[in-house]
Amino acid sequence: MRVPSSLTPKLLLACIACAMLAPATAAAASAPPMIVAVHPAAGPLRSYFDFSARPGREAVAGTLELRNRTSKRVVVLVDPVDAVTATTFGSAYKVRGIPIHGQTHWTQMAGRRVALPPHGKRLIRVVVHPPSSAKPGDYLSGIGVQAALAGTQRRLRGNVAISSIQRYAVGVLVRVPGPRHPHVQLTGGTVDREPSGLSFFLQGRNDGNVVLQNAHGRVQVTRGKRIVADVPLGPGTFVSGTSIAYPVPALTEQPREGTIFRMRAVLYYPGGVARLDVPIRFGHAAAVTQEHFGGPKANHGGIPKWLLALLAIGAVGAAGALVRLRSRRPRSLLGTIERALHAARERAEPLSLIRLAVGHGHSTHRLPAIARSRLRRDDVICKLDESAIVVVAHDTSPAAADALAAEIRRDLERAENVPDVAIDVYAVNGDRTAADLLAHMSAAPDDLTGPPA
Repeated sequence: MRVPSSLTPKLLLACIACAMLAPATAAAASAPPMIVAVHPAAGPLRSYFDFSARPGREAVAGTLELRNRTSKRVVVLVDPVDAVTATTFGSAYKVRGIPIHGQTHWTQMAGRRVALPPHGKRLIRVVVHPPSSAKPGDYLSGIGVQAALAGTQRRLRGNVAISSIQRYAVGVLVRVPGPRHPHVQLTGGTVDREPSGLSFFLQGRNDGNVVLQNAHGRVQVTRGKRIVADVPLGPGTFVSGTSIAYPVPALTEQPREGTIFRMRAVLYYPGGVARLDVPIRFGHAAAVTQEHFGGPKANHGGIPKWLLALLAIGAVGAAGALVRLRSRRPRSLLGTIERALHAARERAEPLSLIRLAVGHGHSTHRLPAIARSRLRRDDVICKLDESAIVVVAHDTSPAAADALAAEIRRDLERAENVPDVAIDVYAVNGDRTAADLLAHMSAAPDDLTGPPA
């Protein structure tokens, strides 16, 4: 369940179902074995906890009442879970088993595994411990509740079955007193080819300290003078400290590789307005996916064989000279980043930098060869200083760069006689200059465990 976008006092049941080839008319799952009721410590009765708490002090949120609806003993799992913003706005919650972060660690309960006797009930006390370093603002997390069962299964014809697990999630909204600074930033746009068709994604982040309700607006995508997509945004809730990738479908569109679109968006929220106007390029990866679904062919080179042979003759003599030149003069990192920034802006492509650093006294000489096995031909490796190298990854989004960094880390861990390596990902956006990026990476410590703020 998730607290509705308007945070109105309703308790919704979230049914998370895994199915294979299940028809849409399949019967609904059976009723959940327990009922969850929220009893706030103070204020009006709500379906979620909403209260104020001061840094460094314990605050009692209230109690959760768990009631067994069945004639059998039921074991219930109760866990703090992170809150997120759903893709089309509205507060939502992750499920148990996924690592928790930030304010979710503040929530403490008397029991995480509760046994309910037949038709019995149990009250779970919920308290919150904001650290003394907590800053003013709204902090939303959740409490996940589910029965410790394997789930219900309904078998259909043949080998098809539907399995489902029913979960509740109760919101925990902690309001730390102090100034409020509502702010939303629309950070960019992307395009991808999905099985159902072409989809654009408007990226944004609530980087203020307020859980914003009734966020609404509009996004339009054009190609030249033609409108490709025009959809409303919200209205809904935008949780503080979370990001969205709002889908903008254009399912019948089949662009050629390299097509440039324009995305314009406006988002109104209590206390401000955010705007965006950026070009978006339909890149090679999306074009290849579109080709696999029967769309226009992607650009795979297409150079005639006779021209390849002619180029190869000239390349034989040039290759040796180029190798000698590169061995004498190392590649300039500043110039490489400047050219990459220019190309990314011209083509409306994402750009990411990955820094690999070893501790003082260790050598980086083995890092380029290990990293190169995971890179594309147009990705560039440059030397930052005696203890670090930088990968300039063209047409690479922050998510793809994180995945690439994880692959490189695994390769380094498998390799022999390689020192510990700190890997940081820098997502390049906005108007940052090459000199600014270079100074930022040079100032990062070698033992850094995550990307700089």
